[in-house]
Amino acid sequence: MTFSAPAPTLPRLPGSARPRRARVIFLPLLAVLQVVRVLLRKLLWVTIWLFRLGWRHLLVVLVVALVAFSAYRALAPDRAESPGETAVQTAPPIAPPPSVRAYLEAQRTFDAERMWQTLSPEAKARRLASGESLATFRQSVQLLEDQGFRFEESTYIGGYRLPDGQAYYFFVTAVRTANDQQGLVYQVFWVDSDGLIFHVETPQLQ
Repeated sequence: MTFSAPAPTLPRLPGSARPRRARVIFLPLLAVLQVVRVLLRKLLWVTIWLFRLGWRHLLVVLVVALVAFSAYRALAPDRAESPGETAVQTAPPIAPPPSVRAYLEAQRTFDAERMWQTLSPEAKARRLASGESLATFRQSVQLLEDQGFRFEESTYIGGYRLPDGQAYYFFVTAVRTANDQQGLVYQVFWVDSDGLIFHVETPQLQ
């Protein structure tokens, strides 16, 4: 009778714990990545859906965008001035003096004498020194009338008073030519401290 030697029993070594630890560490990361993937897919789907909806109703989208922009402009605070930006102030409103109103009324009727009377003594003396008298002034006004030129309504834009009492007044006057073509000219009145016209600037008619 033969006896076989019993097979040696080798001790079972414990497996390495490193793979288990790696799985434990990467499981939360994989879960987060899965959530991010789902969210990105949802966001892409919503973006495509909104794009299709906007394309079908383009006019509605434009109206909504315009209303939103207008609301933002109305509710947003004014932008603060930068340190290097020049401040712009609004001059206090002032009414034009009677001399300027009289000049504009006489201009519409080509009344040269009345226009001359609205000028200050200094303005008349300066014109006389340059060779322009009431007679020559009347001729220049009459020439415009003979050419079919007409002055219509004048619109007052604003004025500015200097510290010494002089002031500037700005107007835009509608005019018509002999061909019935309408245009606009601007007129600047320089008025002295006594309220009389020192100089009239109408560049488009010079």
